[in-house]
Amino acid sequence: MSLFAELKRRKVVRVAVVYAATAFAVLEAADLLLPRMGVPDWVMNLVVAMIVLGFPIALVLGWALELTPDGIRRTEAVAELEPEQGDAAGATPALLGKRTVLVAGLLVVLGIGLGAGWFLRPLGAPEGAPARDSAAESDATGPAVTDKTIAVLPFADFSPASDHEWFADGLTEEILNALARTPDLLVTARTSSFRYKGSTLDIPQIAAELGVSHVLEGSIRSTPQRIRVTAQLIRAADGFHVWSQTYDRDPADMIEIQEDLARNIALAMETTMDPEALSDMANVGTRSVEAYQAYIRGIATWSGGRGSGGSIREAYELFEHARTLDPSFAAAHAHAAQVWLSELNINRANTGTFDLPPAQIEAEFKRRIRRAIETATTAAERAGYEASEAVLESRWRRAIELYQAYLAERPGDALAIGELLSVAMRAGRKELLERTLEVTWAESQLRYEVALWHINYAYRSGDYARAADQSLVLLERWPDGFNILYQAHRTLLWDERVAAAGELLERMTRVAQGDEPWAIVPLARQACAEGRRADAEQHLASLDPENVSLRWQILMVLGEMEAATELLMELEREGRTYALASFLTYPHFDPSPFPSLMRILEREQVQRPPLVPLPFACPPRDPEA
Repeated sequence: MSLFAELKRRKVVRVAVVYAATAFAVLEAADLLLPRMGVPDWVMNLVVAMIVLGFPIALVLGWALELTPDGIRRTEAVAELEPEQGDAAGATPALLGKRTVLVAGLLVVLGIGLGAGWFLRPLGAPEGAPARDSAAESDATGPAVTDKTIAVLPFADFSPASDHEWFADGLTEEILNALARTPDLLVTARTSSFRYKGSTLDIPQIAAELGVSHVLEGSIRSTPQRIRVTAQLIRAADGFHVWSQTYDRDPADMIEIQEDLARNIALAMETTMDPEALSDMANVGTRSVEAYQAYIRGIATWSGGRGSGGSIREAYELFEHARTLDPSFAAAHAHAAQVWLSELNINRANTGTFDLPPAQIEAEFKRRIRRAIETATTAAERAGYEASEAVLESRWRRAIELYQAYLAERPGDALAIGELLSVAMRAGRKELLERTLEVTWAESQLRYEVALWHINYAYRSGDYARAADQSLVLLERWPDGFNILYQAHRTLLWDERVAAAGELLERMTRVAQGDEPWAIVPLARQACAEGRRADAEQHLASLDPENVSLRWQILMVLGEMEAATELLMELEREGRTYALASFLTYPHFDPSPFPSLMRILEREQVQRPPLVPLPFACPPRDPEA
């Protein structure tokens, strides 16, 4: 009798088919139910291991035993065959049975080995490859990528109608913001991560460009009845999934999903935070699902609209709705306040969303930021909100104290780093400026958003040669970032490297592709640095008369001081002191014609350094021309 015939007689084939079907059903049920039960991710690995171990055991039992009406009994051997009835090799049935038992035993050993190898493999090491130290393998010529760096890529929307992109984007930003509260994690800001939305680049390449050791990616699938969120934390060095989780919940559980995601990611990154601190970090700030939904819709709208008037108005209404639904929702109060603050910014001074006088806009901001301060759940959040209020009121010494307290708890917040640099310049605190630049230099080579702040303020310390050299280092790191190119071009001109700046300008023009309104300023600066005053004047003539920032920049490089002062005097007359104070960060700005600024400088006891003339200013106009 052949081996296959004997397997069929003993019903081993049937056992194998039934076992495979049952195993498939068990795996499907485990994949669906285990995430809802909140069990650790390794439990799924244990289920797989037990199924693998059980298969050869089931085959051996199917060979040796038989289910009969009298119960389970040993399978009876077939009648002994005559020698001529043996197999082609002359094996007798008895010998064939011994061989088969031996093969089954080997299958059991193999199954145990495979299962144990899977279940007991070292955590953090991929199959077939040892774990690698990403910092040790970083480019020897550049900064080492630390193991506590992470980028949160935009979650994909796989909803049937593709109508939940707002939830995917909002969830991404809120996870990112939660992780940024972890003191020993460096989290790439939204502006960097969202550049890869819909990207087809592989994870190691994205991680290398962002300078991170870990990447979080995920997706959402939402229907009125269920919401499914999947997330994977990937180690960039080898593509191994350090942690993954799938949530299949009721839409009312979306708050718990976000909080659990942030907490588990921080645990997987092996942060030093204790459980209570992790819970505080992950807390979204509200238990109202409706308020949370309105809030993250506002976040997605505010960020996705790129500052357009319509998107700002829509985002503001969503924030207002969220804070009305839950008056204790500090983040909703703070974001609504930021909308009003943006109306006072110099870039929106004449084209604001709300047609209100500056004093009323300030009052609306203060009303909401005060509620944010009162409802803040942590000292760090409260300090950040108070710092924003202090900057509006030009209480710079207090703002510096608050930003330093905030950054002591959340050192990775790039926006707060930039605000501290800005306030240090306004307050004439050169030593604080230099110290902050020194502390953030290494990080600026890893994180694009920190690099922007560093290159923006490095030349303002007065060490032009060092600032120019550092700008070239950052350009090597981010050769095609327009904002890096813009700041590097200006820094090179401050160090009078006109030829190098000219070469950079060609690359900047290609990158901008006509979509960057600020691209005209480097053209005027380069023209003046090369003595081409007429070209710079043509650039000024092409500008919108309402664009205060760009016109002031070119008027200053042309040496038209009176015209530049008169342009800003409109802000003085309208009471837009907040917008006017932003010009104090420029070393060539003279505040003396503006009474509101002089009162603030006196109150804050600021000793302004002497004005620094632009080294790349245009030659005077030829009187005979």
